[in-house]
Amino acid sequence: MRALALLALASCGAPQEAPPEEGGRFVREVWSKSRRQGSGSTTNRVNSPDTATGRFKDRPEAKADGRLVLDCPVAPSELASAELYLELWGGHPGTANKAFTLNGGAPTPLPEVGAADKHCTYSYPAVPLRLPELRMGENVFQFSCERGSTFWGHFLFEIGALRLVYREAPLPFRARVRAKAEGERVLLSLDASDPGRVASVSYVGFYDGYDENGDGVGRDWHGFTKEARPEARVPESWDLSMIPDQEGIRVRAEVRLKDDPNLLYVTPELGGLRTPERAARVALFRPAHIPVPFWSRASRVMKCTIPVDLDPARIERAELHVAIWDGGKGNTPDPFTLNGQALPVAGTGRHDLLYRVVPVETASLRRGPNEVRVLSDTDHHGIEVLLPGPALVVRFRR
Repeated sequence: MRALALLALASCGAPQEAPPEEGGRFVREVWSKSRRQGSGSTTNRVNSPDTATGRFKDRPEAKADGRLVLDCPVAPSELASAELYLELWGGHPGTANKAFTLNGGAPTPLPEVGAADKHCTYSYPAVPLRLPELRMGENVFQFSCERGSTFWGHFLFEIGALRLVYREAPLPFRARVRAKAEGERVLLSLDASDPGRVASVSYVGFYDGYDENGDGVGRDWHGFTKEARPEARVPESWDLSMIPDQEGIRVRAEVRLKDDPNLLYVTPELGGLRTPERAARVALFRPAHIPVPFWSRASRVMKCTIPVDLDPARIERAELHVAIWDGGKGNTPDPFTLNGQALPVAGTGRHDLLYRVVPVETASLRRGPNEVRVLSDTDHHGIEVLLPGPALVVRFRR
């Protein structure tokens, strides 16, 4: 599940693309409680084994057992596949070897997206499950990690879900996505066999873009969820004006049905989309280097620079994209600046994931290094800049 904010293709080697899907599928979601709805601070937290006898053993978080129980209402024989989905904070930078077991089966590693290398991360892994290990009824997931190179091996997830894909359609419903080009917009609509069954529609895009979901891939399905709600998805009227020239764009829809709020119909992919012909170009500019970890607390300034190899006179529009874990800015008046200009990135300190797309005054940009500065005077957490770090998306005359 991925979504919006198209930018340029990441230079790191992207994995080979999956072929387009041929048919729609029904998916049942079984969500856990949100950590914020749980009974205490230990909910959905995981510790390395040494925590129980280490210097943090008396902290409430250290008493978490790393256990999650989810109910499967469908017999595994009725399923084509199943996966575990998490809204995953990577934890203390340096925490290593995150994994889980299902009902006492073999360990399954969670994807490593940079936390083991001491980066701040937040990601949304969808990990395939082995159907023979899944049971109808109660299923126990036991999570684990190792201390690695950090002071305390620890991570958490806000919420988790079983995603169960049916072998055969449980309802007589089908739908597909239609698209119509209108200038630099694509107008999306749903062609459904029974429109009266549709409760809501969320469009998901595959394209070259900023890695807002933190999986380390730019050409990908974009977007994520926040406490189970879709975020950063493709809107019905999709503005391509800040998307670089490209082919191979795909769109699919997730259709929530009135029959059952936990049942989704995922449409086949609509492919063959591309950006329109235009007089401008759009490029993504990434940081030259990211501090490890990229966080500020106790009034310690952290910086990175984003090189822009353009004459500023050619720039028509610019945006800054960044994802942060908002631990709080404290009493700092300007916690996030670009070339000395304050940008509204930090939040209220809710210990929350924030994905920001902020317009930038073109006059503030420079040819060469553009400095991002982060500052928080809180003693605990503060502002954590998540991978892939801040990036500038710039539209400029050819």
